[in-house]
Amino acid sequence: MSEIVNRSSERYEATVIGSWPLVISRALDQYHIDGSSLLARVGIEQSVASQLETRYPLTTINRLWRLARNLTGDEAVGLTVARFVRPTSWHALGFAIWASDTLMEGFRRLAENLRMFADYAEMTITPLGADVEISVYRRRGVSREQLSPEEVDAFIGTSVLTSRHIYRPGFSPKSVWLSRAQPMDPTPWQRLFKCPVFFNASHDKIIFEAAAMYQPLLTASPELAEQNDALIAEYLSRMDRSDLRIRLESLLLNNLPLGRLSIADIAGQLNMSPRTLQRRLQEKATSYQQVLDELRQKQALHWVRLNYLPIGEISYRLGFNHPANFTRAFKRWFDETPKKLRKKLLN
Repeated sequence: MSEIVNRSSERYEATVIGSWPLVISRALDQYHIDGSSLLARVGIEQSVASQLETRYPLTTINRLWRLARNLTGDEAVGLTVARFVRPTSWHALGFAIWASDTLMEGFRRLAENLRMFADYAEMTITPLGADVEISVYRRRGVSREQLSPEEVDAFIGTSVLTSRHIYRPGFSPKSVWLSRAQPMDPTPWQRLFKCPVFFNASHDKIIFEAAAMYQPLLTASPELAEQNDALIAEYLSRMDRSDLRIRLESLLLNNLPLGRLSIADIAGQLNMSPRTLQRRLQEKATSYQQVLDELRQKQALHWVRLNYLPIGEISYRLGFNHPANFTRAFKRWFDETPKKLRKKLLN
């Protein structure tokens, strides 16, 4: 993505929606690689990733991409992932795009709400006579090194494939421009995009024919689009209110057992001082310990519902020294022991 947008010495810790690594995992199965094991290697648990509010730091996603690239030996692995994206992969945003009246409306929805999927980039839509240019730029504070070429391939590939799915089979852009380095073999890119593809570009962009962008779509559903627009707005509102909390919870869940990271560790990973982190949490009427305690309670209930997880493993994940301590805490939270609640749920 572009080097020319929003230069800043301040580092930004971008996040990505939790369902995205699940798509990567499914695609890796295509290479006969156990995707769930790969997720575990970077600290991602599938049951947690599937929860709507879960987000992962871009650094975690990049580690996953590096492993995927190394194990598959496929420089086009990002394009493979794009083929596994479904409307559900982006939750309400995916459904809203599919229900849009035209491709132009779908891309406008994506541009306006891109941070629901990932907040590492911004998208612009520019009509240029007979063409429309869709450009993607890195967000302020996100360096080129922080964004893997596979991530960009997957996102641009998803954008084109989604357009093809909802408009007509065989539809292709006029050209695609990628900021990534020229691959050894550009054939996979040419095969997917079905148009001229240029590498080492100043920024990532897709050029479409304007006429195609305004054609009515068979998948259009104004009512469904409106319903999902409301869900997107609610999600982004929660994200705005609790962005710091979400990032904090994501870091804690990616570094089990809970509580292993000190407030100094957390602050360092968020690129701020412990004092600044404490102040910003106080502004939200909470504290590191309160976030940790409430996350333990939420995850305790979630993990107890997963019958395959032993109580001792749950106790360890939550950061308790002994299962008996976990049992006492669980009974204090939910008025029942974890074993009794699990048995009741099974019955």
